[in-house]
Amino acid sequence: MKIIADLNAGELLVQGAVFPISCNVRTLRDGTRLGKDVVKTIPDGLPYDPRPFPKGTWRVTGIEWQKDKKFDPNTFGPVKIRTDAWQMVWVWELDGQGRYLRQTARQVRDSGYLLHYAVSGTTWGCIRLNSPEDATAVANIISGVLSREEVLLEAV
Repeated sequence: MKIIADLNAGELLVQGAVFPISCNVRTLRDGTRLGKDVVKTIPDGLPYDPRPFPKGTWRVTGIEWQKDKKFDPNTFGPVKIRTDAWQMVWVWELDGQGRYLRQTARQVRDSGYLLHYAVSGTTWGCIRLNSPEDATAVANIISGVLSREEVLLEAV
């Protein structure tokens, strides 16, 4: 099965159903991220300025339910839909107070990109579903298929 995330149109197409999505990222580039709000790469834990979900075709690798994993429901909603999406990002140097100082010449791989709901209208680059109900519906569709076949996510 293939699902399509049109990041510009704000739509996720899943088996003929359309769900509203967004990928609004607070960044240093656009002035919406404060210097003290440092985000670190997965898996290396290095400071970077978050980027939107990477375009391309990625595999959905799993579904995690809040009721089982006990993650913060305000940040991730009722369910995390995991992917193998990744991209290269620039590492940032921090000042003595742990705030962003400057971009370095080093790039590292960042992964851990999800589809999920969040109370906040922004994410660290994940695809945000519009409501907890939408997140649950999408996860239920995917989990019904994931046990029998590969689920691909095409982000355009």
